Amino acid sequence: MFDFDYPRVKQSLGQAALQEPYPAWFLNPRGIIKAVNLMAFWLWDTMKSEESFTPEAILGTSSYTLLAGMMKRIPIEQNIELYTKKAALVKRLAAKVDKPYYASFIAAMKANPPLAHIYDQASLEIEHEWEYPLRILYPGQDNLSSPDKLLEFQVSNFRLVGDAGVLIICYPKAAYQSEVEAQYNRLMRQYGSNKYTYALPDDWESQYGETISLPAGLANATRVYYPAVIQDSLWYLVKENRAHQLIAGGSVVGLHFFELFFAPQLKKWMGPIQETSAPRAVKYFDVFTTEFMREDHELHNEFAQVMKKLLQMPGFCELLELSRKLPMRITIPEDDETTFYTCRVILPWPFSPDVTMQFRSMVRFIQQGLLGYSDGRNYRVVLVPENYETDAALLLLYLAATASILDEAPATSLKQYLWLLTIMRTLREGITRNEKEGMQWEPEIAFGTISDQLAEQYSAATEETTATIIATFRAIVAELDSKGMVNRNLLLTMLQSMTATLPSTEQLATFLTKELTVVAVST
Repeated sequence: MFDFDYPRVKQSLGQAALQEPYPAWFLNPRGIIKAVNLMAFWLWDTMKSEESFTPEAILGTSSYTLLAGMMKRIPIEQNIELYTKKAALVKRLAAKVDKPYYASFIAAMKANPPLAHIYDQASLEIEHEWEYPLRILYPGQDNLSSPDKLLEFQVSNFRLVGDAGVLIICYPKAAYQSEVEAQYNRLMRQYGSNKYTYALPDDWESQYGETISLPAGLANATRVYYPAVIQDSLWYLVKENRAHQLIAGGSVVGLHFFELFFAPQLKKWMGPIQETSAPRAVKYFDVFTTEFMREDHELHNEFAQVMKKLLQMPGFCELLELSRKLPMRITIPEDDETTFYTCRVILPWPFSPDVTMQFRSMVRFIQQGLLGYSDGRNYRVVLVPENYETDAALLLLYLAATASILDEAPATSLKQYLWLLTIMRTLREGITRNEKEGMQWEPEIAFGTISDQLAEQYSAATEETTATIIATFRAIVAELDSKGMVNRNLLLTMLQSMTATLPSTEQLATFLTKELTVVAVST
């Protein structure tokens, strides 16, 4: 089955993405640039001199006009996929909007015979439209006679939940990682972290009639079912919550962070988009433990034992050397109260490895003594879901482990369907709450309340009861899909995988398999 639906990301995680050391920007639904970081300005070659650099001149303009002006830096033969996918997108957008947002791009495509052919032949729907390689001349160069000297990125587009627009991030290919990191460091030294991102003013929407919805911060984005651990000063895992035990398959207390990080079962999940997550994690460890290398430090002996253990782990020594060689900049807050973003994490869902969960690792310092020492600094690490699909996967995992009503066998057909509807109503209630409400929300309590309500509602069962419950279930699935929160096919897949694993839900697994078949046929 073809996959045309863009991956979604919560608006609350967008701001963290703009802080990454890679080119990133936000577009509104029509392709207008509404927020951007300095690395994007550098990539676009709009920073030729500090005096002429005016971010405001680009904010609020069409990204397709900008792309049309950069075509001389993006050779056709090396970027056929990019031009094909952009042509498909512009064809759809131009058919819906009676504004000249795309005129420059269309004109530039049609003015060049090879590009005109690509534009004319491009289908309106292209699988995986949201990702493509970008091969572009280095900023400062405009000579396509030497197209072999190109920067290479993998571009990923994420749809902001609520149809607020698109987040675009350019991840450098491994061979260009050090160059991109070095440029990021130069920009940070020149401009500072306070001037790294730029956004349209709050009144821009009212002035120009465009929909602008910028992401919120992440300082307190946590819920009881988000995986969380506490690491001590030496990065041993000393506490964990139930959610982390569920995704890890058991307790990890007592392990060192890198014993978990380098677990064999996780290696295959370190894909291209995470090429820098491993050295970045090692970099943080290296920086935060530097003071322990002093022989007079009270944790020196314990640190030496940790390093001896880590250096015996396959791959750690090489990563340590790489993290020290790369001109990598990491985020270190000025105070201990600030929650900060460290890296992106991708993990398999325990019920089905075909379902991937995408997180942002958010960290906060905790001042707490270690082994009786007074100045030990602990770390609270929370994996915050990037999108509602991951949020839903965590909720299903949590509810399956903590809120079952099918313990008593045999589970009747009606009881199974009531359990499924209870799960769905709890899921909807959880992921549709705002961040402030979500922090106080308890899945088990909500599940119990909804279960009691449904038991009372359907206490006098009739022949139509099961059909009514199924209709309500389908309506919730359709609602979450139509709101752009959880894709219907993915949600049904997760539910089918879960019920096929749990005891006493055989009939539900069969029902959900049939539902998936219906969806496949209809699409």
